[in-house]
Amino acid sequence: MQRIGEVATAYDISNRTLRYWEESGILKSCRMENGYRYYDDYNIARIKQIIMLRKLNIPIQGIHRILESGELSVAIEILTNHLEQTNQKAEELRALGIVLERLIQILKAQGDLNQIFKYIDAPENPAILKLKDALQIVLSERDSDMSGSKSYSNNDVRIVDLPKMSFASYAVVSDTPESDCGEKIYRLIVEYSLDQKPGFRHFGFGFNNSKGEYGYEMLVVVPEDFNVPEPFTRKEFSGGLFAALPTYLTIIGERWDQLNEWMRENEEYELDWQPEKLRDYLEECIDYKTFSSKETDDSKKQLDLLIPIKRISKEEREKLSSVQEIVLELEPKKVLLPEIILGGCLVELKDKKNPWKKSVPWYKLAQAIYKTGKDFGSRMIASNNTLTLVFGDTVLPLPFYAVGKEGFATRVFAAVELARSFESYPDGLEERVLPSRNYLLFSTWIPPERATTKKLPLQKLYSAAAEYIQKNNLNVDFEYCLEREYRRDGRNTDRIELYIPLARVE
Repeated sequence: MQRIGEVATAYDISNRTLRYWEESGILKSCRMENGYRYYDDYNIARIKQIIMLRKLNIPIQGIHRILESGELSVAIEILTNHLEQTNQKAEELRALGIVLERLIQILKAQGDLNQIFKYIDAPENPAILKLKDALQIVLSERDSDMSGSKSYSNNDVRIVDLPKMSFASYAVVSDTPESDCGEKIYRLIVEYSLDQKPGFRHFGFGFNNSKGEYGYEMLVVVPEDFNVPEPFTRKEFSGGLFAALPTYLTIIGERWDQLNEWMRENEEYELDWQPEKLRDYLEECIDYKTFSSKETDDSKKQLDLLIPIKRISKEEREKLSSVQEIVLELEPKKVLLPEIILGGCLVELKDKKNPWKKSVPWYKLAQAIYKTGKDFGSRMIASNNTLTLVFGDTVLPLPFYAVGKEGFATRVFAAVELARSFESYPDGLEERVLPSRNYLLFSTWIPPERATTKKLPLQKLYSAAAEYIQKNNLNVDFEYCLEREYRRDGRNTDRIELYIPLARVE
């Protein structure tokens, strides 16, 4: 028997996915006296089967039919249908290849973008017909491809100008604020048929109240003459520019990371965060009926992620350029850290990456912490600051963090520092204690007001550590290194510290 959290970690799938499989009827767990859910050997074997079929992109409904029927004919039918759909997509990609190849040739030969359109409008000949046939295939398949896709091939950020809107608002602070808030707002939408009104839109965002408790607020567009009933409140939104990126719920953490990185590296726009004016980090629900349905897989629930922005004028650029740039402290200090209690999530990295390029599951950590109860904020030290234990390996007889591009991170423990332990730990969250010990400290920082415009160079800290360790032939701990991030404004990283553990002297 294995706990759901252990299974999720072992097979690199989320607890939410396992619960969805149970709801779909293709998996079963049993709850023991200690309150935790466990899987027996039969269901663990079934998990392996489901994972294998999902890797073939077989939809959950198809997997359910295959496993429940156990009949060869059913499996052949489903796999045959999936093969036909796969071949159809392959044909579209081949057609797209023809289009791109020819258009690149035209651009190289003519050096004029307008020649592409002249070529398409030219009298018919075999070459043009081939191109047009390819275009027709691409365009005819586009709608079905977009509606059925579970991932995005275009990561470009869109700049959108949201209009003025009147909202009915509802906020909840609870153990599950998103779902609790959603149930309330969805009933309002249905009761007054708000989704049938012109200009209907639906947004949400997370927040921490004055007690450090996490909550979620939802906003739904209402007509100007709509009388907002209690307990909802009416709010006016002035609109403005936002940077937008699409996502599905299953990858929302990674997509927020992408959007925030775009914001830090952008030289044309800067963050315009004014939460009192609802210019906040928003999540727009694209289809609330699909999103709110219990039958919808999280991988099909769509959102647009939105960050409030404003253009940087020439004068502002000059002003920013005069402000102090990023500071690097690459000559290490030897520091003694006291014992640290960490509450965090351990994640095995699928692909080996250099430590500074790893993926850290901050969204997963946040969701796990919220489940510990309303008083989680009182147990955390500087809750917006985070720590990461990085584990890895290398083919060289050196710690993974001390060999430059040849060192790889294999696991990360994303965590917050605790003043005292949580009373209980939900699946996916665990506690670790780092005993007091000596470290080498390398750091980089930037004035907090510039944290949204510059990305701190974490790689330079690792490079400096590698050079210093090898140059001085230091005796260090091979197991891990520690990163610490600080966020003075509660949102954007303005300081990173890299701690290299020195070997203990017995």
